[in-house]
Amino acid sequence: MKHWLIYFLFLITMVSCKKLTPQPMQVIYHDTVQIQPIAHPDILDIDTLLLSGESQEIKKFYKTNEYKIGWTEEENRMQLLEVLKNLKTDGIPTEQFPIAKLEEYNKDYAELSDQEKMKADILFANNYSLALNQLYNGVLNARKLYNDWDIDAKNLSASSTMVLALDNKAVEISFDSIRPAKQVYTRMRSKLTDLYELNSDSLQVFKNTTVNINDTLSQTSTLVNHLIFLNYLSDSISSASAVYTPAIADGIKQLQNKHKLKINGIADEKTMDALVSEVNMVKEKLIVNLERWRWFPREFGEYYILINIPNYSLVAVSENDTLQSHKIVVGKKDRKTPVLSSQLTTIVLNPTWTVPPTILKNDLTPKASADRSYFTKQNFTIYNAQGKVVSAEEWDPSKARSYRYVQKGGPGNTLGRIKFLFKNNHAVYLHDTPSKWNFDIDKRSLSSGCVRVQDPFDLAQYVFEIVGNNISQEKINEILKSEKTNNISVSKVPVQIHQLYWTIQIDKNGKIKLLDDLYDLDKDLYKKLNTSKG
Repeated sequence: MKHWLIYFLFLITMVSCKKLTPQPMQVIYHDTVQIQPIAHPDILDIDTLLLSGESQEIKKFYKTNEYKIGWTEEENRMQLLEVLKNLKTDGIPTEQFPIAKLEEYNKDYAELSDQEKMKADILFANNYSLALNQLYNGVLNARKLYNDWDIDAKNLSASSTMVLALDNKAVEISFDSIRPAKQVYTRMRSKLTDLYELNSDSLQVFKNTTVNINDTLSQTSTLVNHLIFLNYLSDSISSASAVYTPAIADGIKQLQNKHKLKINGIADEKTMDALVSEVNMVKEKLIVNLERWRWFPREFGEYYILINIPNYSLVAVSENDTLQSHKIVVGKKDRKTPVLSSQLTTIVLNPTWTVPPTILKNDLTPKASADRSYFTKQNFTIYNAQGKVVSAEEWDPSKARSYRYVQKGGPGNTLGRIKFLFKNNHAVYLHDTPSKWNFDIDKRSLSSGCVRVQDPFDLAQYVFEIVGNNISQEKINEILKSEKTNNISVSKVPVQIHQLYWTIQIDKNGKIKLLDDLYDLDKDLYKKLNTSKG
């Protein structure tokens, strides 16, 4: 009896631990992996005629499961229903899922006819596949939305993963296993969860009521919770009291100051409008940026350079340790820096610069037409279509696009003294700049798409150390002094580069930092997510 009691307590402990820290499940990313069908005897065969209009993913699921239904276990069905309802905390619209119909099928499952069980099974399978793919690759396809988005969708076999999940009663765990594990995503999701718990509509009761300091009002706790959420109050302040304290008034003053309202610490109607508006704006930012992080690569690599375009920032990371941080200059609104993932190939000292079409049209041609000495002053060599050098006097501005313009490497070069190359479809790269003053400006969307890096030789040293290139500072100085272009391969050890775009950050204390939506992408993406039908 004693042994049975010990064993029973052990099982309870194991179950409790699993609930607290669910273990990741094997996720199948490629169809080359062989999966065994669900190990249940006497399962109903699916009528294959019902599959004729279904997706290839659903057909693969039933083929893998030897054309038998798979959603026979109530625990699996209940787990999926719970997952679908909670996907709103990932910013995924849950209205697209037929939750009421799935609940009806689950509730009446024992009384369903064989034909109804097949239809129910296909509906559960479809919504598992849809939800899993959306959590892994996003609700929308970034490449269809933007022509400057250069990150591929990630491979996932939802059909094989579904078989494994059903066989192990691990539907919920299968979703946890593919959810982005990056801290940025986890914190945004936690903040969105907090927001849904707020129920912002409850703030409307304040709008026609003027609240003064030390008044007692039942709605005060709701106001406090919203101020804490937006970081206008410390979370150490209790919302249990109904008294409108001076601390609450100070939080209101911060809000009023931010929104350029009359600063009086009183929760009047305009102040409450501003509070509701800010909560909704934060919600919008969280939802669109959670979607972007589902588009991004799951793994950044052991060594990588990470750029957040709206934050004008670059960090160099080695084995999860951020070693360097740099200010950057990014593309203007009409010459956006593209979002991409690639790998560094070459570092160029004393780079030359070939003028791209947009700068040729908007900058070089007007300036050179007004003053032919522009070419000499800027160290440009002009080449015709046959590759022969053309003098400034022979240059024909009416045929400006037929020439190639190359600026000599060295001091004064537009790219500075160093650039970092990586494969991409947009002809962009990282580089130095002679205009060092740009880094003193807060809003640094000034380039034609490439990224200018402050202290680029420090970044180069980070790369050289990783790839084992022992080039000395003396040697670098010698090359720079020669003004001759020198290409140094850095592809021996992979150093990834990720140029990404996100406009809100949440720190470990839940504090919100809003970033400029440089390219005005947030509102349109939010609208598209809200109208998505999956």
